[in-house]
Amino acid sequence: MTKPTSLLRSLGLFDATMLVVGCIVGVGIFRTASSIAGHLPSPSLILLLWLAGGLVSLCGALGYAELAAMFPASGGDYVYITEVYGRFWGFLFGWTKLFIERTGTIAILGIVFAEYARRLVPYPEGMQGWIAAAAIILLTVVNVAGVRWGTVVQNVFTALKIVALMALIAVGAQAFAAHNTVAPDWTIPSLTLPLMQSAGVAFVFVLWTFGGWTEAAYVAEEVKEPTRNIPRAIIGGVALTTLLYLLVNWSYLLFIPMERLAQTPLVASSVMQDAVGRSGAVFIAWMIACSAFGALNGYILTGGRILYAIGKDHALFTRLGTVDPACRTPMLALWTNAAVAIVLVFTKTFDQIMTYSTVVISVFFTMAVFGVMILRRRHPRAARPYRTWGYPVTPILFCLVYLGFIADVCVKEPQEALFGFGLLALGLPLYWWSQRSK
Repeated sequence: MTKPTSLLRSLGLFDATMLVVGCIVGVGIFRTASSIAGHLPSPSLILLLWLAGGLVSLCGALGYAELAAMFPASGGDYVYITEVYGRFWGFLFGWTKLFIERTGTIAILGIVFAEYARRLVPYPEGMQGWIAAAAIILLTVVNVAGVRWGTVVQNVFTALKIVALMALIAVGAQAFAAHNTVAPDWTIPSLTLPLMQSAGVAFVFVLWTFGGWTEAAYVAEEVKEPTRNIPRAIIGGVALTTLLYLLVNWSYLLFIPMERLAQTPLVASSVMQDAVGRSGAVFIAWMIACSAFGALNGYILTGGRILYAIGKDHALFTRLGTVDPACRTPMLALWTNAAVAIVLVFTKTFDQIMTYSTVVISVFFTMAVFGVMILRRRHPRAARPYRTWGYPVTPILFCLVYLGFIADVCVKEPQEALFGFGLLALGLPLYWWSQRSK
């Protein structure tokens, strides 16, 4: 009897949507408020920045929805970039995902999970990296065992993080109704050039916190009716998360003065401490640890599918494009992701990983969404089960904002940007090697 060598199509619309929400709502919303306030000390501009992040992400999601419906294969934007720009750019995207963005995100989530776990179960500070690595290994084992196991973990922990966000919103609403807030100044300051540049750097943290809206596309081969369910999951997940993010940040600003917010990295715990007392801080710490754990699971699940798609196309990564016949999962791809992420856990800091990984992968997000317009001109009669709403305004807006964002980060944080693009350039000789191997 021949053993199965393909992925198992077993995920529904609810599973795909929970994957999107679970990957977007990782740990950024509980942590990045202090980093944003350090660059942009204005409550009104902070909320406007979060609204802008949601709208820009929605514009990108609309474009990805069209691409996902046209190419319902595992690998997501790797597949789209390869289809539009060719094998070379597809390879560079895959290289970027492996060594820059995806594994960097997994490393960050592992670190933040370990940070919050230490608040709940004290352990020596030197153990933090090992706790993060252990979480990565455990969840890799779960996802190697089968896609349903990984999905069950994802759904449970996504539900827990939604509970956490609703708790933060509830205490903010209660304080607002009782007029028991720090009375933030909602006046919009003069938009000077230095302020706009600082807002651009703060936007790094906003976009990173919104990252994850592409995730359902990576498991397209495992989703039932992908041409219908993938677009719905991507768009619905972004819309829901934008609303939650705005309300949570509003709650933060009601409780913590701007001058203190920049020095409060664990902002969610501080809000719940002020609102409910120690029990509130302990509750939200548990919820944030669960949120980090759930997002970590989601990125591990989808990250393996990206490498699996690359392995099917490029000789250098051929072994990664195989499916374990017993578990029906890309086992080698999953373990490769885990190994690289664990190396990053012990070598880079939170903000460094976020900056260099976000700016480089943004280049490929821009290319993918711009690819919607290229394909409309190149293949106008191709089947499009979903067509981008607001075309061509929405994809053009997304591309322009991202290009400006990339340029601003390169000016304000040149060392981190250079480091990220330097890692990207290392993919050039590897592509040549892969072509020679073929």
